[in-house]
Amino acid sequence: MAFEPNKNLTARVERAVAAVLQREGHLTYPALLCELGVLTKQDLEAWRAGRVPYLEKVTRTNLTRLSRIQTAVRRMARARNWKRTVTGLKRGRRYSKTSHPFVEEEYAAYYRPVHPHRPAAQPREDGVMRGS
Repeated sequence: MAFEPNKNLTARVERAVAAVLQREGHLTYPALLCELGVLTKQDLEAWRAGRVPYLEKVTRTNLTRLSRIQTAVRRMARARNWKRTVTGLKRGRRYSKTSHPFVEEEYAAYYRPVHPHRPAAQPREDGVMRGS
């Protein structure tokens, strides 16, 4: 699947993010890149298995577009107050050719929407839980 012109990139990323969140409940860059069609599941598995030196090597787009995707995600996360957690920085597994710490950390981040506090379930008089 080829990318649409740049003006549509943000909208395309938003649709892909929504699909990944619906399916997985959180957002990771590898899942997003697969959803966008710039990374195949086979290439992702090859990278995870150590057969590919860094993830960017098997993406089907250029580094400028990857950077714009990351920028769009960071903006969405900030605007929606998502929780950002960095995980997956495993020794020997690289995301980028340069191994720049900021880039590696961003690829390793996952985002999770923060839901407003829901009141705890309260038992009714008949013992059935309310609010669950």
